[in-house]
Amino acid sequence: MNEILGNLDSLRSAMDNSEFDAIIAMSPENVSYTAGVGIWSQKVIRDRLALVIWPREGEPTLIVATNEEGYVREKSWITDVRAYIQHQDSPIKLLSDVLQEKGLGTGTIGFEPAYLTTEYYLELLVTMPETKFESCEPMLQKVRMIKTDAEIDLICRAATSTERALMATFSTAHPGDKERDLVGRIGSNILQSGAELPSFLFFTIGPNTGYAHPDPTEIELQPNDVIKADCGGWYSGYFSDIGRTVVVGKATDSQHSIYNRLAEVHQKTIATMVPGTPANEVFRQNKEFYKKADIEFNLPFAGHGLGLYIHEMPMLADYDGTPLATNMVFAVETRVRWPGVQGFHVEELVVIREDGPEIITKFMDTSRLMEL
Repeated sequence: MNEILGNLDSLRSAMDNSEFDAIIAMSPENVSYTAGVGIWSQKVIRDRLALVIWPREGEPTLIVATNEEGYVREKSWITDVRAYIQHQDSPIKLLSDVLQEKGLGTGTIGFEPAYLTTEYYLELLVTMPETKFESCEPMLQKVRMIKTDAEIDLICRAATSTERALMATFSTAHPGDKERDLVGRIGSNILQSGAELPSFLFFTIGPNTGYAHPDPTEIELQPNDVIKADCGGWYSGYFSDIGRTVVVGKATDSQHSIYNRLAEVHQKTIATMVPGTPANEVFRQNKEFYKKADIEFNLPFAGHGLGLYIHEMPMLADYDGTPLATNMVFAVETRVRWPGVQGFHVEELVVIREDGPEIITKFMDTSRLMEL
């Protein structure tokens, strides 16, 4: 059985203070959080639903396809596991049966409308016409914002492992290497660092560094090219997300100038992240730092919470006024891009401590533009 990493006591407390008679975790991140097991196929096979029914009173029930039944019975702490045969049985019908069995057919049930497909949602309404369905996503997001010590330890190890995998890849990059081959190399290094799978591999060279998330190409690394990385892996279901920029050979004075100013913006932004500061205030100051550094700013956020989902709340964005709190974990990213020309990206893992922000990813010195 897997270790329970999330704060399930906090979830129970949130349930007690909510309007819900039960909630249904539906997304891969919330099923994993509540059940203590990651179901990988749920991430890539949209109609293979996995569901955790979490009642206000009583024990939870985990619904999965028969393909995953044996695995989750072994790994999850939830003992009441029900299975359906995909493409033969309706997971929504089984969900309805379990809710009725628990006496919740006429209750107020929380669900995840941003994840559930319209087809399944309409079936749910037809199957349970007397039930009131409301979004429980804000409640689940709020619970997951504050990480447990076990979660922080895992996320920090994932980040530092990915950073070392990046450095190992940079150190073997030579003129003539194809971008596609470098992407394969970083993916392999992330796997060897302890990840179950790479989650995203944006490892770009030369003019492709001016794009955020391009597909890998056959272009070859040239002397004095910029290499920009924005990469991560899945480590026991949790994401890593690290950004780095280097130059193969000698950087120009202009590149050093851009990077030095960007690094200053980066450090100043992180310094604002003390407990109690609203997330959108960090974003506002980030914009001001860009302006003072004379770097264009047209970005929607300065960073994001990180955990079982790549963009968790809070978001360091204009719309999010959530006060920062101890044990929040962020990927803070500072970047600038000129499409088809060049781009620069620095992204760190930052943990909010009682006395302020702690930068976890220190293996590579991001205060200066590294020349390989």
